[in-house]
Amino acid sequence: MTVASILQETNKAKIAHQRWVKRADHLITGLPVEKEFIPLEPTSCAFGQWFYSQGSQLRTIGSIKDVLSQIEKYHDELHDIYGRIYKIYFMMPQNRTLLQKIMTFNSKKVTKNEQLEAQKYYKLLEESSETLLYLVEQFELKVKELTYTDLEFKH
Repeated sequence: MTVASILQETNKAKIAHQRWVKRADHLITGLPVEKEFIPLEPTSCAFGQWFYSQGSQLRTIGSIKDVLSQIEKYHDELHDIYGRIYKIYFMMPQNRTLLQKIMTFNSKKVTKNEQLEAQKYYKLLEESSETLLYLVEQFELKVKELTYTDLEFKH
């Protein structure tokens, strides 16, 4: 593991995160989005896969340990917020008849109030995303300060 490879993988994770947030926006604005393309679990999205693989390997380095903890906190928060949006768009009422279940498949009619609620959640999602990306920038600055000795046993 080198500083350059860490920064390259981090950049890929940031781009994947930005796409994930954009898909949530597409959902709210009415563009078709399959629920499988916006993972609910923090470990299922591309950013989480990076964070819990390469990011976890770097947790033992004192200079970046704290920023990684903060990144994890905001990443988990993002998925919690998205979970609320997900419920609005994909969770069907339990009292549907068999015919309603057959006729609606996985789509749900979203009310205007639900859409407004989802937009509020999306605003929170954007704010948390901005903080997360700022923290990732701080992580990158700390990675650039690492020496070969810091990374020697991290591969």
